[in-house]
Amino acid sequence: MRGPGPRNRTIVAVALFWLAGGCGYNFAGTGNRLPTDVHTISLGPLRNATREIGFEKQLLEELEDEVSSRGRLKVVPQGQGEVSLSGTIRDYLNRPVSFSARDEAVQYQVSVAVDLELRRADNGKLLWKSQGQREAQDYSAVPGVVVTSSSQFQSTTLNTQNVSQFTDIALSESERRQANEALIERLARDVYNQMMEDF
Repeated sequence: MRGPGPRNRTIVAVALFWLAGGCGYNFAGTGNRLPTDVHTISLGPLRNATREIGFEKQLLEELEDEVSSRGRLKVVPQGQGEVSLSGTIRDYLNRPVSFSARDEAVQYQVSVAVDLELRRADNGKLLWKSQGQREAQDYSAVPGVVVTSSSQFQSTTLNTQNVSQFTDIALSESERRQANEALIERLARDVYNQMMEDF
């Protein structure tokens, strides 16, 4: 049995290329869902419905850094932007996910869920909405399971000698703070990418 001829292969290749192009595939964060006349964005208010004090401030700061670094929008004070991103930090969870043979928690996971809306300032039109967007990050709770060669550990101010000097509680808290920072950074990046994409 003969395979498809050169003409048929060309038609198939063109069709696949056309379909892929029509689906709106592009690099993350390079899409542009926003109207072309929108150049400024206000961030907040962001309500914190969790017990994690200051989480909303950290997320707003990281969002500002993310938006500013992309160059598409200028961040301006609340109430002055052509669009405004606001919402609620719905929940923050910190739970054990791995246990030792003695049933002690050795690894935890922090996760956060947010509800966000992007609206036009002039008429209140909803441009983008995300309900329950969740990010998670694991961290170690005892010195024996801290992977000092990991990129997460390398980005901290700790060194290998410090780990052995920490009590389990102090190390766990230090690791939790680092996990929160990684979590917020990834959440801000994902929020920006989703807000700007137009699939």
